[in-house]
Amino acid sequence: MKRVKKWKSILAVGGFAVVLSVVYVAGSKAAMGSSEAHAEDSAKVKLEERSDKDIAAESDNFLQTSRQFAQELLEESGECPLLDEYAKEHWGNSSLENIMNDVNAGDGAKDAILEVCKENNIDVKTAKIKDLTEEQIVWIDQEVFRNSDHPLE
Repeated sequence: MKRVKKWKSILAVGGFAVVLSVVYVAGSKAAMGSSEAHAEDSAKVKLEERSDKDIAAESDNFLQTSRQFAQELLEESGECPLLDEYAKEHWGNSSLENIMNDVNAGDGAKDAILEVCKENNIDVKTAKIKDLTEEQIVWIDQEVFRNSDHPLE
């Protein structure tokens, strides 16, 4: 009799463990499905909220053109200061700020340049274009474009 009770207890505990496992797996799958649905909804909202300028600034065509532009700047204007206030002359290719504002028909280059310099511990007062990387120049170009009045066509 004791053996039968022992086996019944073992079977009851084992059955209970199986039931708990099944409930846990089912709950996990339901939660995962809910998480995935939430992630998809969030991504859709983010995509729908993106402006045409954001989409254009992240396009392959824009990035390729911006990389070529950055390479040219590094080669041809590497000795120019980053900000106009540190340039000897104040027109055309006198500084990265002037160049970016001219190219993008905007006036937000200074803020983007200052942000890159702050994040990368670059002394904006003494730095030259050649002290930036191609990626940093591309990022500045994207930011100035996003915040400019530059037409999309």
